[in-house]
Amino acid sequence: MKKVKILSVCLIAGFLVFSGCIRSNKISSAGPPAIIPVPDSLEFLKGNMKLTSKSRIIYSSNELTPLAAMVSGEIGQLTSLRLAISTEKPGNGDIVLEIKPDMHSEEYKLDINKKAVVMGGNINAVSLGTVTLLQALSDTAGTIEIPRMKIKDKPLTPYRGLMLDVAREPHTLNILKQAVVLCRWYKIRYLQLHLTDNEGFTFPTTAYPKMLSSDINQQGKRHFSLDEVRELEDFARDRGVAIIPEIELPGHGMAILRGMPELFGGPPRNERHQAICVGNERVYEVLDTIIAEMCDVFKTTPYFHIGADEVDYDNWDYCPETNKFMAAHNIDDYIELYRYFIARMNDIVKKHGKKTIVWEGFHKEGKIQIPRDITVMVYECKFNLPQDLVADGYDVINAAWQPLYVTPGKSWEPEYIYNRWNLYRWENWWDQSKAFPNGIEVLPTSKVIGAQMVTWCMSDDKEIPALRERLAAMSERIWNPGAGRTFADFTARFRSTDEKLTLLLP
Repeated sequence: MKKVKILSVCLIAGFLVFSGCIRSNKISSAGPPAIIPVPDSLEFLKGNMKLTSKSRIIYSSNELTPLAAMVSGEIGQLTSLRLAISTEKPGNGDIVLEIKPDMHSEEYKLDINKKAVVMGGNINAVSLGTVTLLQALSDTAGTIEIPRMKIKDKPLTPYRGLMLDVAREPHTLNILKQAVVLCRWYKIRYLQLHLTDNEGFTFPTTAYPKMLSSDINQQGKRHFSLDEVRELEDFARDRGVAIIPEIELPGHGMAILRGMPELFGGPPRNERHQAICVGNERVYEVLDTIIAEMCDVFKTTPYFHIGADEVDYDNWDYCPETNKFMAAHNIDDYIELYRYFIARMNDIVKKHGKKTIVWEGFHKEGKIQIPRDITVMVYECKFNLPQDLVADGYDVINAAWQPLYVTPGKSWEPEYIYNRWNLYRWENWWDQSKAFPNGIEVLPTSKVIGAQMVTWCMSDDKEIPALRERLAAMSERIWNPGAGRTFADFTARFRSTDEKLTLLLP
């Protein structure tokens, strides 16, 4: 998505048209505000509330101090104003931030009249409300105002996510911060980082630095520094975005195999032999330590992703301790060893206070039970189908390969996402998927807790441009799918929100 510097833009009836007026790079708006995703309930009142140099951001508790300061900065990026923040009594023209514990955890309300009051069940809910306020803000010839209106809003789904593949392509800290801002702007709660794969191990483990040696990170790949990941976590937390770390195992483990061959099974025999050896008690001790390190950095998230898809078992033939380990644990074959690994990793993750997510990769049947407290991210519909997972009691996240995958070679347009996909539908272009060619759709259920857009192998300079409109489309389809809007209406609103996003990106 090309960043556009708007010199003369006026929004008329929700559409952007060029006028003869001369403008700076600040935002302008006339007519109904462009809000994405569409709120659950919106009532317009007569007139607008003006913001002036005397306006302030008033907050009711110390917990809201970082949010108040951030919103002041965001208003400064969008307009010529930088509002003072205060805990004093609010007056006309002020923005008021309030936590109301009796409200739902992600429910927020906006009451904009003589002053703009943003209320939410917790700090993250208030943060969601401030995004709506910023999207509705206009700056026309120096007159900065917000439509008088009342909004009651909350999402249909608790899980709204985006995943970036930072293991295969190097990503700068600034690009990851841009992804966080993008998530905040479209009310995406979770940003998953695919930190490990065959090509690299990018988490800065201090316990096992051999993982980070230059011969692991192929083709110029790099790992992050501890300062960088801590800075990113703080940046995301302040914006209401929780970062989910992913360590992709036991498959996709070539970087780990190269880093510590004496433990994880030696160099793979070929590219297919990617699986680390999991028939070794010491392996679980090391992974426990690494997971602890990751959880110590990424404290905000309730989730931890262990990968667990696309496992080639052949490498386990070369692991000397495997047979002894399997016999000691009454494990019959490699498929059951794989299931044991998932269950064992779930115990480790829970010990560190997180909830496990896995990619769909295990079969429905098996002697060793996959714990029901694991959340399954269903993407290809090959091994375990969403309707079966729901029936078996698992929480499911829709990460449908088609149309939620964004890759250099194959992606789907925002209109496809908006018009042809929904939270309960999975499609795939691959003829080995059971979702090919007609798709799979389950009945609406609370067991489908949300959806996630997934990017693979994208260079960091192409990441954000590819996501801007696609992520906005997905967000609206899972936040308030019953809004009944058309794609043309969405596109008109997106032009306005995307113009503002350009000014907010670091």
